Amino acid sequence: MRTLKGPGLFLAQFVQDTPPHNSLQGIAAWAKNFGYRGIQIPTWDRRLFDLDRAFESTTYCDDVAGQLTDVGIAISELSTHFQGQMVSVHPAYDGLFDGQCPPELRGAPEKRRLWAADQVRKAAVVSRRLGLTEHVSFTGSLAWPFFYPYPQRPAGLIEECFEEQGRRWRPILDLFDECGVDLCFEIHPTEDVFDGDTFEMFLAAVGNHPRCHINYDASHFIKQGMDYLGFIDVYHERIKMFHVKDAEFNPTAKQGFLGGYKGWLDRAARDRSLGHGQVDFKAIFSKLAAYDFTGWAVYEWECCLEHPEVAAREGARFIRDHIIEVTDRIFDDFAATHSDRAAVRHLLGL
Repeated sequence: MRTLKGPGLFLAQFVQDTPPHNSLQGIAAWAKNFGYRGIQIPTWDRRLFDLDRAFESTTYCDDVAGQLTDVGIAISELSTHFQGQMVSVHPAYDGLFDGQCPPELRGAPEKRRLWAADQVRKAAVVSRRLGLTEHVSFTGSLAWPFFYPYPQRPAGLIEECFEEQGRRWRPILDLFDECGVDLCFEIHPTEDVFDGDTFEMFLAAVGNHPRCHINYDASHFIKQGMDYLGFIDVYHERIKMFHVKDAEFNPTAKQGFLGGYKGWLDRAARDRSLGHGQVDFKAIFSKLAAYDFTGWAVYEWECCLEHPEVAAREGARFIRDHIIEVTDRIFDDFAATHSDRAAVRHLLGL
């Protein structure tokens, strides 16, 4: 067993246009001051990190690494959530995703798709340059509009969806394999991969690829009414990354996990700051330690109530208090007796 690394912080929700949140070195120092040991960097926000430049220039990568060494904080992983999502976009969402891609790609879905896939490929190379061994992204979604359909889905629609996802992602996974980096998909509602069954369908579509793994986030499971602890038992060999995010599910007579079109504050299923929701993190950290999880415990804040500065400060302490420093000995070793095979056979009456 190994002790989890952390606490880490996913920076995406904390970036602003004012110091210290508008530069990588500034926000890294801010996180370090709260007690974080690592930061997960969103690669779509050039206020922090220029993925294209990092791909073109090893000097830029060295400069970034040097800045963070000066601060005294590590990069846990890079993220391409935005770009990975755009590898597969159903046409119903074209207008929405045009707002998250470069202006020259808007109104051109195929160009946007090719750009997004190229961005994720670049992240594989840059991760290797930075000495990282895991990366997080989304699968995107072609079938989400049909997840609860009426009229019923035509036969073969879901199968065709995952076959297409396999065609799009297998070459990307091959490059991650060449770079020695695990590509960890965040299992998330609105993605084609949103639970265990859909992950297995995706995994089969990419030929059980050795670099296809999971970013575990219990918040997405508790909001679906899933057994988020049992999920670790089933998929621990594929869990290579860990988002520490709390959530709650409080169904009422008026709504359940679908939320009745309400905003986050008024939804039965909603994310919360660490310690304010229903996730049993003591059990999660225990299971991950027992299964020899080797990655980072990274806080992702998405609470609709608590201020992010307060949440970030409390989150570092919460994770630090939950990380289990694993033992290097068995607790009853002090009572052990010397034995060899002859002694063992004697004890058995043999």
